[in-house]
Amino acid sequence: MTKASDPYFVLIFDSLDLIEFYRPETKEEFFASPMAQDAINMRLQAIGEYLFRVRKLDEEQFDVLAPRSWHQVIGLRHRISHGYHLIDQDAVWQIISIELPPFRESLESIRSKL
Repeated sequence: MTKASDPYFVLIFDSLDLIEFYRPETKEEFFASPMAQDAINMRLQAIGEYLFRVRKLDEEQFDVLAPRSWHQVIGLRHRISHGYHLIDQDAVWQIISIELPPFRESLESIRSKL
């Protein structure tokens, strides 16, 4: 990993930790809490932005090494930023309850190669 990308990975892991902190125990609690939804959406948006910046440092290497989920998070960042009122909170719940652990693992295993 280049020194330039390391701060972004630190921020990504900080955001993942905050999502875990903000995430309610159940889907029902998540849907009943606009504040949790907003906080989690903001952290997902931040993760997408940081990955976008990492990609800009070395696009060729990023495209070779980054799993599909990294590209999807960048796309999610764009959806949250430009269509906030259209966010599918069911999809967000699936992301934070099912998809984040493997996403974190992929970050941990690949970050040293970027």
